[in-house]
Amino acid sequence: MQRGQIEPLKLARLLNSVRVIAEPWLDSPYYEEAEKWTSYFWDKNHVFRQYFDCLPRHHVVDLAAGYGRHAEVSGMLANQLCVVDVVARNIEFCKRRLANLKNVSYFQNDGFSFRPITDSSVSGVYCYDAMVHFSPDIVKAYLEDTYRILLPGGGAVYHHSNYPAPLNQHYGQNPHARNHMTQALFIKLAREAGLEVVDSTVIPWGEDADLDCVTLVRRQV
Repeated sequence: MQRGQIEPLKLARLLNSVRVIAEPWLDSPYYEEAEKWTSYFWDKNHVFRQYFDCLPRHHVVDLAAGYGRHAEVSGMLANQLCVVDVVARNIEFCKRRLANLKNVSYFQNDGFSFRPITDSSVSGVYCYDAMVHFSPDIVKAYLEDTYRILLPGGGAVYHHSNYPAPLNQHYGQNPHARNHMTQALFIKLAREAGLEVVDSTVIPWGEDADLDCVTLVRRQV
């Protein structure tokens, strides 16, 4: 098996996880509802913006961009922005929404990697309000590929679940559809992927204290 290839059984499991995660978002009213709190993520006093401001902005990736509400902000802050989503309809929506931004590129990915982004070519990655729904195997796969695509010194900000959900039920049954993940597990997976954990902050979501976490990682120089 060539380097970078995934063994067939593991690939099948990843693709099944992607299907389970992505299906509820194929035509979800959530995207429009979420527009109301986009500013929450970009307030300069919030950890989301503080961590984002730690990223080098030469070439930034918005993972699981949805309808592009965050890309609309980050596209004005980054030199180049790449919008990535597993749902084709979302990519088309983003192209229309961000048509006035000439520094933005787009592609539909496989749901667990950044391919075809090339090795050591990206300065920053962020994922807001999406990775909270990803299963541990998908989070692990993205962290490993984060290391691959980041330039030395590049960083990533990931908004992920801090909810140790039961593994035998659909994530949609959990509070705010959070998947199984904890701050400790995410840090472990990040370090196993070769990434340095710069900082990590547990945050509430809605009325649920400590439900989420925001973690800043870096590929060391």
